[in-house]
Amino acid sequence: MLECSSKGDKRFSAFYAKVNVWGKYDSIENHYQLCKRFGNEVPKTWRDAKGRQPTYIELKGKVFDTKYLTYWYKLLWLKYLDENPHLVEYAKQFDDFSDMFKGKNTINCQADVIRQYVKEGRESIINECKELIDLLKKARDE
Repeated sequence: MLECSSKGDKRFSAFYAKVNVWGKYDSIENHYQLCKRFGNEVPKTWRDAKGRQPTYIELKGKVFDTKYLTYWYKLLWLKYLDENPHLVEYAKQFDDFSDMFKGKNTINCQADVIRQYVKEGRESIINECKELIDLLKKARDE
């Protein structure tokens, strides 16, 4: 079993996995948590947002419904795993994936996304997230 957390293989932890999104190179955790909005409140650090239900999310200055939050999380992991094919090859040797910090109310879990990418393929994530991908393309073209 591959432990996907800061207490396991850090390369599979959202706190350590980094991607460049719209010119900002940061951890998946920061990209994910800092897109959340709570009314007029904009979180300053991931701690301000973690575990809280946002009223909406903001991606590249555009407002999106919270229903897209899971898709955003999955797309961040898709980008990271696409950019690190050696990690995907490494992960393929494992039958299962865990995150020791996943709580019973956890909605988005790195181990689940990594499992999906490795076991079902990157296309399964693209297909699942197609609606958000299309909205982001449309926002980019406006």
